[in-house]
Amino acid sequence: MKTKHIYILFALLILVPGCLIKSLHPFYTEKELVFKQELIGNWKDPDSGIWEISQHKRFAGIFKDDIPEKAYDISFSDKKGTSKFVTHLFTIDDQLFLDFYPDNIETGTELGNFHFIPAHTLAKIQINAGKVIIRWYNEEWLVNLFNQNRVRIAHERVPYDQDDHNRDSYQVILTAPTAELQKFIHKYGNDPEAFRKNSNNTDYTIILTKTGI
Repeated sequence: MKTKHIYILFALLILVPGCLIKSLHPFYTEKELVFKQELIGNWKDPDSGIWEISQHKRFAGIFKDDIPEKAYDISFSDKKGTSKFVTHLFTIDDQLFLDFYPDNIETGTELGNFHFIPAHTLAKIQINAGKVIIRWYNEEWLVNLFNQNRVRIAHERVPYDQDDHNRDSYQVILTAPTAELQKFIHKYGNDPEAFRKNSNNTDYTIILTKTGI
């Protein structure tokens, strides 16, 4: 991917795999979850993407009120369309992280939808007055760790397309259980290389400012 703007990566996360670290299992358990009211509201990124963040509510049944949970519904919109995610805020080593999970996957046809598997992605977050800084972990950094035998965690390397046979350019899908994922975060969660621009100059940090919309 050669785009410099993370919002395009975010919007196309499922349909254009790669760029962000992805896992089949969540990065959190219930005991690490926290909820911060200051995240609720409407936000704007530097590329005019609109983020609508609200508290996620679980369906409790017909004629019953939905149950608020320690989770957020995030709707991200730009001129290319809208993507929706259920997102969990959690703490490890007194740091805040976000686990993004797609709320819906639509490719245009039912047959196409059957071929896509949603994944969790990991980001670090800082919340200040009227400002949120989100830093996604760079998949290229993770691939380099594997190539250098610096980390061992269950994963699969998946080609971007059927004709790609260069394993060094495959995307990585983490398959480890949550407990192993959290050990990885404990060890590498503060590695500054994890958030740097990749070889295609893709920026993995985005700053949101609150709007009055």
